[in-house]
Amino acid sequence: MGLAFISERTWPDRLPGGLFELGRLGSLRVVGAPRGPHFISRSVALVGWAFRRDNFAAYETLAAADEQAIIASEGQWALRHLWGHYLLFWIDEHGDGWILRSPAAGPAIYHAVEESLPSGTGRAVAFTDLRLARALGFDLDRPDAAALDGQIRFPLLRGRSTGIEGVSEILPGEIVRLNDGTRSKRGWSPWDHIRTPPVRIAADELREIVRNTIGAWSDRFERIQLELSGGLDSSIVAACLSGRKGSWRAANLATPGAPGDERPYARAMAERAGALLDEIVMPDVPGDPLAALPVMRTRPGGFGLLGTSDAALLNAAEEFGADAIFTGVGGDNIFGLIRRPDPVVDAAHFAGLRTAWRTAADLAHMTRDSVWRAIYLAARRAISGPRAWPRDGTFLARQFATVNPDHPWLEAAPMRHPGQFGYGRALLPIQPFVDGYDRAFALPMIAPLLSQPIVEFGLGVATWLWCEGGQDRALARRAFAEDLAPAVRDRRTKGRVESLIVPAFDANRAAIRRFLLDGWLADAGVLDCAAIDAELKRPADARDAIYIRLLQIVDIERWARSISGHPI
Repeated sequence: MGLAFISERTWPDRLPGGLFELGRLGSLRVVGAPRGPHFISRSVALVGWAFRRDNFAAYETLAAADEQAIIASEGQWALRHLWGHYLLFWIDEHGDGWILRSPAAGPAIYHAVEESLPSGTGRAVAFTDLRLARALGFDLDRPDAAALDGQIRFPLLRGRSTGIEGVSEILPGEIVRLNDGTRSKRGWSPWDHIRTPPVRIAADELREIVRNTIGAWSDRFERIQLELSGGLDSSIVAACLSGRKGSWRAANLATPGAPGDERPYARAMAERAGALLDEIVMPDVPGDPLAALPVMRTRPGGFGLLGTSDAALLNAAEEFGADAIFTGVGGDNIFGLIRRPDPVVDAAHFAGLRTAWRTAADLAHMTRDSVWRAIYLAARRAISGPRAWPRDGTFLARQFATVNPDHPWLEAAPMRHPGQFGYGRALLPIQPFVDGYDRAFALPMIAPLLSQPIVEFGLGVATWLWCEGGQDRALARRAFAEDLAPAVRDRRTKGRVESLIVPAFDANRAAIRRFLLDGWLADAGVLDCAAIDAELKRPADARDAIYIRLLQIVDIERWARSISGHPI
């Protein structure tokens, strides 16, 4: 069960069965069972895990002076003095309720206003769990065709529209008024932490802030399971957990076939960190891409065929008795896995042509291309400016093609320096993965590398340093060189999961065709049914990357049916 804040207008005297009231903030009622610590007074509520900015200490009880500062500053006090994975609620001097979702990632929370009730007045709700919102009497059962088209057309851009009519997500760092959904202009933005000129840092500075941040997270939980892929990012988290007082272990999931089996790297890192490693080997059996969703979600989740992997990782965590799952999600973005020419442009502007030439040589080495091509691409980028968000209309009709997802980080983005813009924008495509899989509903899912201190630190760093010396994530590799297993530190490849996906697609081509052509999205005019029909009539061996696209649309269709009650 999640958490909901409800305006008290037209609210019945008795709550539905199984629900209970945690407290009241003015005219707001707090209902549910929050995960993690919480504090509720008459005017302020803090739910989740928060830390002090000045010393990384846990922050669990709001002092009276802090409550007053939060209200007087309209939430700015929390953005300046706290960080973590939390939700903050307060009542202003006019009696209106406001919500702040912690920056960078933060626990997902959604907002809806019901305008038409028999009494003629509306009521509003902010909720973390769709099942809870429905139990409170909000229908929230109509998929939004335009929003779903946008989620397919603009891959990995998680905007405010959830895909349910009338339901919006309160995005990380946003401050929203409960009764009408008004967004404050004083919320957190990555662009407020860009430094001009950017700074050149030592690797030890990055190491210190990452270690302090992960150490603070580590102290909040008794038993932790770290999902250790064998890649650089989760290995850095393992290095920071090494030697912690509480019990922890690593878990690695291997898929059939060499590309999805990273156990040698995970073993090397677990040994280096002094941790036990649970190796989970998935069976070589295709999953069912058309299965009903096991958990009701407010917006579509991650890749459906990874559901069996999700369940296996959750089962391992529960067997271990973990009270939190840690992950390296976001590391590629935070540690600057950059293969675009953008840092060359920034280097030329801030550090001169000699540094720009070295950066072009570094990128050429990483991409196995020529330095002259890197210079050419950088010059073209300097003229054209940063790229728009990728748009993919494959298998979509034109009906909703002009509807663009809204996101405040894109609306206010500084476009002058493409490297800085690209680094900040890289925070967006990772958002769907933080809570994209169902194990995040069962246990706290902590992505410590997306914590506010690390994110804000990285936003101020000169972008060409991340690829210095021709290595991706170069600063992070140097910062943790002594803590990482050499096989991981020097690794240049990444694992893949095609061995789970391709057999399931081939085994279900005919069923997928019927599922999409007779489904909710087709009826709503979202899909180009003729193109889908033609593609799925091709022979099974006529396959390219387009099968990923079709399976993503299948996932959206499954979700729309779960919301609307359309039969699977």
